[in-house]
Amino acid sequence: MIVEEQASEATPEEFLNRLGERLKQDPNADSALANILITHILKAAPTQDAVARAKAAVVQVAVDRAKTSWGG
Repeated sequence: MIVEEQASEATPEEFLNRLGERLKQDPNADSALANILITHILKAAPTQDAVARAKAAVVQVAVDRAKTSWGG
């Protein structure tokens, strides 16, 4: 399969970058959450606080969406 061949030839960073690009292009993916994953998690060497930063960003998205939904 072509995807498997490409994945096996790619470095971890290349693979994660391609995965991030596919997420951004997927019409069924939540673009805000995809951007959070790309920014914080989909890294060959994420920072030690990557999960905490991603969690904070997800919480902020949830707060913003709740304000919009509730008219706040």
